[in-house]
Amino acid sequence: MKPKTGKPNRQVERTKSWIFEAVMLLMDEKPYEKITVSDIAEKAGIARPTFYRNFNDKDDVIFEYLMNTFSTEVLNMEKGNKDDKQDTIILEFNRKYMTKHQKIIKKILFTADIESRIHREGQKWPMSFIDQYKSKLSEHEYLVCRYKISYQITGSLRVVFDWFINDMPMPIEDIVTMLNAMNIPKTIQYRNLPSILVRLKDE
Repeated sequence: MKPKTGKPNRQVERTKSWIFEAVMLLMDEKPYEKITVSDIAEKAGIARPTFYRNFNDKDDVIFEYLMNTFSTEVLNMEKGNKDDKQDTIILEFNRKYMTKHQKIIKKILFTADIESRIHREGQKWPMSFIDQYKSKLSEHEYLVCRYKISYQITGSLRVVFDWFINDMPMPIEDIVTMLNAMNIPKTIQYRNLPSILVRLKDE
């Protein structure tokens, strides 16, 4: 799922908000797997066709919220300077936003069993960054680049999700330091590949 672009449609955003709130309320009433689209539509005060104009299924509702939480500038590219020609892909987390939404994110991750989808969809995020290297690298280097970035980004997200589920047991600064220490280091053999940097912002 791509981050939102362009001017949002207020009615669409309002309808999606109703749908998401309905799912959250229903998750307090029954197991996630027993929630139906009809349940959601009734709770949100909308018709089933309206639900399907906005989402494919209930997992879509949950997944869009998570992606909106983490995909706002969660990935960006910094070009290497003259001294360091290696580009850097930034995986950035907003401390204030994560803290503000902690309870909802934990509820989603703990209750809705969509981790496999998070992992699958998360693999797509870095592809736009990786593809720009395709013409510059050998086939072997490109595959190393693809797997390296996919491994590091999805692995970092998995750690952060686990951190949420377990009530943030470590300071976020320690998590960021740990993730950077665990990243695959630059090597002479693959010096043309971008590096990964996990960064924290307070905005």
